[in-house]
Amino acid sequence: MATPAQHPPLRLAAPAASPREAGPAEPVPVAFLGRTSTLEMQDPRASLSRQIRAARGWLPPGWFITAWYWDIESGGLDLEARGRGQAWRAVAGDIPRDGGMADLLAEAASPAPQFAAVVCEDIERSGRDTFNALKLEKKLSRQGIPLFATDEPAVIEGLNATTVLVRRMKQGVAEWFRLQLKEKTWKGLVEHALDGWNIGPAPYGYQADRIPHPVPAKASQGRTKTRLALDPARAPVVEQIFTWRVVHKLGMPTIAARLNADPARYPAPTGKGWTTQTVYAVLGNPKYTGHMVYGRIRKRQGRRVTVPQTEWLWSPGPVHPAIIDRDTWAAAQQISAEHSTSRDGDQLSRHPAATRTYPYRGRVRCRDCRRRMGASPYPSPAGTRVYYQCPHNPANPRHAAAAPDHPRTVKAPEPRLDQIVRLFFTDHVFGPRRAGLLAVQLPATDAAAAADRDATAAAIKARLKQIDTAQNSCILELEQLPADPADTAAAALRGRIRARFADLHHEREQLGTQLAALAASTPRAADPSLLDELPIVGDILPRLPAALKARLLEAFDIQVLWNKPGRQATVHAEITDATLRALPAILNPGQDGYDDTDDVAAGEAESMEDLFEAPIVPLINPQARIHPVILTYIALVNEFKRRKGLTEPVGSRDRGQRLRLSRASGHLAP
Repeated sequence: MATPAQHPPLRLAAPAASPREAGPAEPVPVAFLGRTSTLEMQDPRASLSRQIRAARGWLPPGWFITAWYWDIESGGLDLEARGRGQAWRAVAGDIPRDGGMADLLAEAASPAPQFAAVVCEDIERSGRDTFNALKLEKKLSRQGIPLFATDEPAVIEGLNATTVLVRRMKQGVAEWFRLQLKEKTWKGLVEHALDGWNIGPAPYGYQADRIPHPVPAKASQGRTKTRLALDPARAPVVEQIFTWRVVHKLGMPTIAARLNADPARYPAPTGKGWTTQTVYAVLGNPKYTGHMVYGRIRKRQGRRVTVPQTEWLWSPGPVHPAIIDRDTWAAAQQISAEHSTSRDGDQLSRHPAATRTYPYRGRVRCRDCRRRMGASPYPSPAGTRVYYQCPHNPANPRHAAAAPDHPRTVKAPEPRLDQIVRLFFTDHVFGPRRAGLLAVQLPATDAAAAADRDATAAAIKARLKQIDTAQNSCILELEQLPADPADTAAAALRGRIRARFADLHHEREQLGTQLAALAASTPRAADPSLLDELPIVGDILPRLPAALKARLLEAFDIQVLWNKPGRQATVHAEITDATLRALPAILNPGQDGYDDTDDVAAGEAESMEDLFEAPIVPLINPQARIHPVILTYIALVNEFKRRKGLTEPVGSRDRGQRLRLSRASGHLAP
C-alpha cells in the first residue's frame, strides 16, 4: 500500500548575510488556485492573468508553481459543486490549467500529490462562503498542505494568531459582500420589472422595443433597456393557443399538432416546429396579460426552482400591450391542472390492445382524493361491463397519508354514469324547464356573486392554514429524528415525512393558483338566458352511439365527481361558443349509429328522479359575447349563421360566454 509523500516542513528562513554564505533555496512545488466570477462584465482572462502574476511575485526563493487549478464560477457554490462547470473552456488555450477545485482536492488526497502548498491571490478566491472556505482549508490541512494568500505572510511553523484573525475577518467580509450584492441585485431587478422593463428575451408574440439606457454613461456605451411591443405576425398565434386551451379545452399535444399543420399561419418559435414544451411555455407565461411578472423561477440552495404564484412579483398595472386578459390566463392555468395527461378526442387509443371507446375517460374523479378514475372492462355472462376505478392504493404510504379516510375501493359503473348524466342533460340542459331550474340558485346581483367568490376564497385560505400547520409538524418531526445514519427506522420515517411534505407543497401550489385566479376575477351576476342558445331536444343521450356520446360530453366538458361515502355524484357542465358550434354535428340524426342504443341499460332501474336534490350552481365569465342561438336542424344552422355573421373566432379577442353548471345527485345504488 502506497503511503502519502512526506514533504519536509516548509520554513521561510531569514535572509542570509551574503549570497555566498547562503546555500541554494529548497525547491517547494506549489499549486496555483484561481477563480473569477461569472459576471457578464468580467474579463476572466485579465483577472486570471493578474492573479497568476500576484502569485508568482509572492513566491519565496526556491518555490515554484507546478500545477494550475482555476475556474470561472461563483464563489458562493458549495465546495462539492465547485469545478463542475464548463465556462473555463473559453480561455483554456491562453492560460495553463490542470483542472478545477474538484481536481485540486482529488490531487491533494492522492498518495503522492505533486504540490506541497497552495497559493491564491486573495483568500476570497478560495470561496466567498465562509463555511466552504473553511472546509477547503481543513481538507488541505489534513493532507499536510497549507493554503496561502499573496497578501499574507508565508509562515508555516505554527499558527500566527493575527494572521488567522485577519483571514477570518476577510472571509466574513467576503461572504457579507456576496450576500449584500445579491440582495441589492435582487431589489434592483424587482424595481426594474415593476417599472415595466423586460428581463430576458422577449416572449413569443412580442418584440423587444429597445430604448437607450436612462443612465447617460451607459447610454453612451450603446446599452439599452427593453420594453415589450406586439409582434403583429405572432401575437394572434398566442391568442389562438389560449382560445384552443380555454374555450376548446384542447391538450397541449393537440394544440402543437394544429400549429404544426399550418406553419405559415402559425410560425414556430424556432426552426424545429411546435412542441408540447413550447406550447406549455406560452400557456404558462403571465406576461401575455400586459403585466410584467418577475421571480417565477429562483435559485435556492444552488438549484433553480419554480416558486408558487403567490410569490411572483406582478407590476401594479399593465405596462405593455396585452394579448389576453388575466381571467383568461388564470382559466388556462386551472385547465392545465384539471386536464393533466388526459388524451384529447374520442378516437381509440393508439395502443394495439385498444378495442373500444370510453366516453367518460378523464371525466370522472374521486371526491376523496380528486384523482381521475380510469376505465376498466370486466367480462361477465351478460357481456363486458365497464367500471371507472379510482387509482388510490391503500398500501401506498403517500396515498394513505394524502387521503386517510379514503374507501378501500371506489368504482363507478358506466351504466350508472349514463343514467346520471342522461337525467342531467334531459332536465337541465336540453329540457324545457332548464332556465327555471338554473335561475333558482343564480346570484341575482353582483354583490351575491362577490359573496360566493369570497366564500370560496375563505375556504381556500382555511385549507392553506391547515397545510401550514401540517408542514410545520413535518419539520418538527424531522428535527426530532435521530441523526444516526445506522438507524434505518428513522431513515424510513424521514423519507415518508419528506414525501408528505412534498404532497402538501404541491397542494399549496394548486390552491395558490386557484386563489390568485379568484383574486383576479370580477364577480358579476349571472345571466340564465345563455341556456336559450341551446336547442330543446329532450332525452338525447340514449340515442347516441359511444363515439357521439364522447363528443357530446367533450362539447359540454362534462365532469363527474364521484362520492362513494356520501352516495352522491356531482355533474359539472360548461357551455361556451365551442359548445354551440359542436352541437349540430353531434345531434345530426343522419349519422351512422345514431338512435341505435337502448333507452335503459340492461339490469339498471329506469327511474332515478331521486338522484337530483341540490340546485344548479353556476359560474359565469362576465367578459363575453353571447353567440346567436343554434337551432336543432342543421339545415337551418347555416342560414342562421349567414344572417348573424357567426364565424370561427380565430385571432379574435372576444371570448364566448362561459356558463358552468354543476348538479349534485344523491342516493346512488350500491
